[in-house]
Amino acid sequence: MFAQLSDNFDDGDFSKNPVWSGQDIKFSAATNQLKLQAPAVTEDAYLSTKSAAINDASWEFFAHLGFNPSSTNYARVYLVSSQSNLADTLKGYFVMIGNTTDEISLYKQSGSTRTKIIDGADGKLNLPIVDVRIKVTRDAAGNWQLFSDVGLTGAYTLEGSATDATFFSSSYTGVYCNYTATRSDKFSFDDFVVTGKAYVAPAPPTYKDVIITEIFADPTPRVELPETEFVELLNRGTASFNLSGWTLSDGSSTATIPSYTLAPGEYVVLMATSSVANYSSQQNVIGLSSFPSLNNAGDVLMLKYRGGIMIDSVQYSDSWYKNDDKKSGGWSLELIDPNNICGEENNWAASENKDGGTPGKQNSVYANKPDLTGPALLAAVPVSDRQLMLQFNEKLLKEIPSIENFYIAPEVTIDKISFTDQSLRAFNILLSTPLQEKQLYTIKLKNIYDCNGNNIQTDYSVASFALPQKADSLDVLINEILFNPRPTGEDFLEIVNTSDKYLNLKNWSVATVKDGAVDKVYTITNKDFLFQPGAYLVLTKDVDILAGEYPQTKTANVLEMNTFPSWNDDAGNVLIMDDQKNAIDYFAYTKSMHSVFIKDEEGVSLERIAFSEPTNDSNNWKSASTTSGYATPGFINSNTTAGSVLSGEEVVVSPEVFIPASGTPNFTEIQYKFNQGGYIANVNVYDANGLLIKKVANNELLGTEGFLRWDGDRDDGTKARIGYYLVSFEVFNAAGVVKTFRKRLAVAAKF
Repeated sequence: MFAQLSDNFDDGDFSKNPVWSGQDIKFSAATNQLKLQAPAVTEDAYLSTKSAAINDASWEFFAHLGFNPSSTNYARVYLVSSQSNLADTLKGYFVMIGNTTDEISLYKQSGSTRTKIIDGADGKLNLPIVDVRIKVTRDAAGNWQLFSDVGLTGAYTLEGSATDATFFSSSYTGVYCNYTATRSDKFSFDDFVVTGKAYVAPAPPTYKDVIITEIFADPTPRVELPETEFVELLNRGTASFNLSGWTLSDGSSTATIPSYTLAPGEYVVLMATSSVANYSSQQNVIGLSSFPSLNNAGDVLMLKYRGGIMIDSVQYSDSWYKNDDKKSGGWSLELIDPNNICGEENNWAASENKDGGTPGKQNSVYANKPDLTGPALLAAVPVSDRQLMLQFNEKLLKEIPSIENFYIAPEVTIDKISFTDQSLRAFNILLSTPLQEKQLYTIKLKNIYDCNGNNIQTDYSVASFALPQKADSLDVLINEILFNPRPTGEDFLEIVNTSDKYLNLKNWSVATVKDGAVDKVYTITNKDFLFQPGAYLVLTKDVDILAGEYPQTKTANVLEMNTFPSWNDDAGNVLIMDDQKNAIDYFAYTKSMHSVFIKDEEGVSLERIAFSEPTNDSNNWKSASTTSGYATPGFINSNTTAGSVLSGEEVVVSPEVFIPASGTPNFTEIQYKFNQGGYIANVNVYDANGLLIKKVANNELLGTEGFLRWDGDRDDGTKARIGYYLVSFEVFNAAGVVKTFRKRLAVAAKF
């Protein structure tokens, strides 16, 4: 809406066309100028007239002061005012004519606080009589220019420029005179011309018009910035927004933002009111009385418009620093590309500014980093038999897709779809019929878009899932352990699901035991993780280091843990516990379990031989083979054997031919089965000449079935020569029963 005002008082009247009102009795227009005609006392006086001009506006007028201005005799011409009484508190802008520095300057007034935004040249009005024409312009973005023509030369001089969009509406314009008794009739004004567009209330902000661009959650230890938590906002829209009534929340506490106009392209910094003094030299800082306490490790920040309308949200994590040193404190997290509104962890990084951050200005990591890739389905996790959660790698469009875009096989009907939380990275799927235990399902998606509008990637639109069951003891077994890594390596632990159940490893843990009690506990994952029957899973701290040490690593079967045990090289133990801290499997190792032919155990893992044998049977563990690269992380162990199916009372040697140290396998199992337990065994190996070379078991108590292992070594520690050997397996019990079994085998070599 266009606004225009013009008045040269040629009609000798200020009460009409337009109407000026206020302290009418102190003014006159009889001389074809608006002239102060006040009683000879020290006082002030004002007149105002309606004016809505504010955007793309221009104000021009003439002023006459029949004296040398001073701190007690000066004029203000209000260009913009929120109310008619110019002598009261108000919101607006005025031109100061006079004052102590004899200036022509532009001021902003908020209540009773007046702030100079354009500082005109001092001494310009140090004259016995002042005649001046003044022109002021302002565009829609709040860019001001102030011009003056002192002495009426016919040419304007630029006093200065500034940008200020604190106030974006106007109701009045007018004049205000501050005078002493001898100057009460020496102010005159004329030739007012005001043009411009009136303020039109902007449309409410839409999602992501204003975004969070910097988070200073951990200011200690200090780099250069004050030790003050803050959150920075950027108006990336095309309209100014008054933040009054907007809220910033971290879920547990909410702060309401006071009145502040945020122009397009401008930044503002939010912090606790008590911290504002630390940024006293910075204008674009707002103090909040209930500023949320930002968690160092991560938090969910939500910026909402009046009425609770979400404008932006960020679920940040200290992993976004991608720098362990900066993660420890003193550095802010900065958004890289403000136009990539969905990038999240891929679009944030630690500040590169030497001060540790860039509050209130463009970020140091600013770059063009568009999101051109669709979302990927990370996992489908049953929360219950009628509820399924779908997890994605990035934020999705906030509009819920239709049910037709989701297909489950075997078929299950979907009742409802919703987001699990404000992060918009997971769907909650309610099912009309319950999921069945031990049934593997597949879900396939289509037309699922990230919040940048990219469609889901075909290769990442399918996931398998099953209803998790409670684990029993030994449903998950410890299968491989590296407790003495090379200096460049990392410890790792491999577990295997030997049950027919689908297990959720959320809040399971790896622990160590000391003096018979649980000592240190390390959480495997705090997220839902489906562990399928027969699956292998390697736990370690750094998958890249593990794969670098063992290139054959099945990285798809590796899960990184935030904290991980560092086991002793000589002896130690490991305990696997479920989410209720129930023991699932326990293993106590010693380095003596390694093959006698391993000269240096560094970088060599211990592998379980058989799932069916006890975890803490030393015969059930062997050094990973040379041909496997000394470890088999994520896949079947190099020492795994099929074993033999024994019937009745029997002793079997398997394999009957093996190559010590370098074969596959590089050992033989002496398997046994009896109808009852309690036998004592003496097992010896003899060479072709009948000489005893190895005592495998000496008065060892046996169970009903199991195996003993011979690695092809002699009692003196040397390797057995190529040739045939005899295994003598003699058992007896307390009842005097004696049984003897003799089996042949051969030691071979590679040529």
